[in-house]
Amino acid sequence: MKKLIIITTVPLSLATLVRGQPKYLSKFFNVTLITSSSPSNRDIEVYEGVKVISIDMSRKITPIKDLKSLIKIYLYLLKTKPDIVYSFTPKAGLLGMVASFFARVPKRVHNIVGMPLMETSGKKRILLEFIERLTYSFATNLFCNSYGLREFIHNNLTKREVKVIGNGSINGVNIDFFRDIYTKEEKDRLRKELNIKEKDFVLLFIGRVVKDKGVDELIEAFTILNRKYRDIKLLIVGDFEADLNPIDNIEILNSNQNIIRIDFQKDIRPYLSISSLFVLPSYREGLPNSLLEAGSFGVPLLATNINGCNEIIIDRENGILVEKKSIDSLANGIESLIKDKKLYLKLKSNVRNSIIKRYNQELFLSKLKNELENL
Repeated sequence: MKKLIIITTVPLSLATLVRGQPKYLSKFFNVTLITSSSPSNRDIEVYEGVKVISIDMSRKITPIKDLKSLIKIYLYLLKTKPDIVYSFTPKAGLLGMVASFFARVPKRVHNIVGMPLMETSGKKRILLEFIERLTYSFATNLFCNSYGLREFIHNNLTKREVKVIGNGSINGVNIDFFRDIYTKEEKDRLRKELNIKEKDFVLLFIGRVVKDKGVDELIEAFTILNRKYRDIKLLIVGDFEADLNPIDNIEILNSNQNIIRIDFQKDIRPYLSISSLFVLPSYREGLPNSLLEAGSFGVPLLATNINGCNEIIIDRENGILVEKKSIDSLANGIESLIKDKKLYLKLKSNVRNSIIKRYNQELFLSKLKNELENL
């Protein structure tokens, strides 16, 4: 078997974004994972059935730490002599591609799954663009997870071939795992724990609780709607990143009793089961897994009209698209589904099949395997 090493910055990406992918690819390749150290690495090893090597990588720009990480990755690659190195996330991409180039790995593949520079300007933007181009220059092959992101890359960073697997995404979605099999009793129990009534219209956001995800606009739009509709709730599931991209409306979030905050959850399905609408008002995306998972579960979708989101959502067929960074557009989009029951039911009846047809994980993984073999 050919040796394949997959590198990502943090273990959470392996536990969520590409869960099940190493297990599938290990049928065809000798797979090893490299990521930062964490107590969860052992669980990832057990679930995926492959070895996890812990080499710490920082998501921030930290030259000294980055150099140490680079040397460790290089020495490991030099020792193991893989045939393919496959990286995703920005820091893992930079370190993984540079290290594998100097270790003379024949095929160096970087998958571009999101781009912080889309929401930066000035000197930071120049630096991030330089880092992206540097990463690409050390790679033999480039993938990305959405057609809109590929267009952005071609317009701003490189004219090299950038391949999108299937209809996009980094892993597809497990349509058997993400489906509603919860009983009424299970849903009622969770509603009771969260002080949610069965008739409440529940908005659900799942992701990093940061500014770039549009959480500030979501809180303000919900506050406006909550004055008009008393039977709505907002569920926010995910961890804060106060040191990287903090939100402004933390006081409103903590004081409004109809906004329910829940820390990161390994299994989001219970919250999907009691939700009326999944909301992602993000400023930038590659192709968001959260929309695929919610849609596969049968929850109607509402998101900003940006690349990735507007590839998953067919406006007014399986969801609603709204303007980026617009509180009014976001509030109006949500309100349209509270008021128009016929439209809401149409979206709900269409959403799961629309995801299954385009983003079934089995089909995606088969195409990814073929791409890697064809290298």
